[in-house]
Amino acid sequence: MGFVNAHFVAYTTGLGASGIAAAGGLATVGAMSILGAFIFGTLADRRGTRPILAIAYGMRGLGYGVLLLANGLPMAIAGVMLIGVAWTSVISLTGAVSADQFGLRRLGTVYGALFGVMPLGASLGVWIAGRVFDDSGSYELALQISMALGIGAALLIGLPRYRELAPKQPQEASSVAD
Repeated sequence: MGFVNAHFVAYTTGLGASGIAAAGGLATVGAMSILGAFIFGTLADRRGTRPILAIAYGMRGLGYGVLLLANGLPMAIAGVMLIGVAWTSVISLTGAVSADQFGLRRLGTVYGALFGVMPLGASLGVWIAGRVFDDSGSYELALQISMALGIGAALLIGLPRYRELAPKQPQEASSVAD
């Protein structure tokens, strides 16, 4: 996610956009993020958290794919709009999935660990994207990696958990005499 904050303006000015237009395009991330938080939260309440979180990660991956194919500012804005819709929605959805998976007693530790590590990953991603650009003169590989990570996260979170795959154990019948 750090790619968008650190490299979007440089990426889109490289596509021919003015710095002001590129910064305006970046601002759409915030607006779409607010919209996405409401949409994904509502959907998660109705459809379950894991599938909606998988969709959010998939949208991130798709957004990076659109950025990869962008040939100008309008298409690049379409890419960051997709990324923006999923941007903050994953925070609450990740908390809900963590609570479901590990229980409320461990939620603080699990959630703290997840969000303690995420800035490290974001920082590393920004550095890698910069390094890729410095070495190749292009963000193509960085966008491919970001797209693959988004799609991979969608597939992993969307997979059924072991408990969902395990065969159901027959319940013992109880009698009125018990």
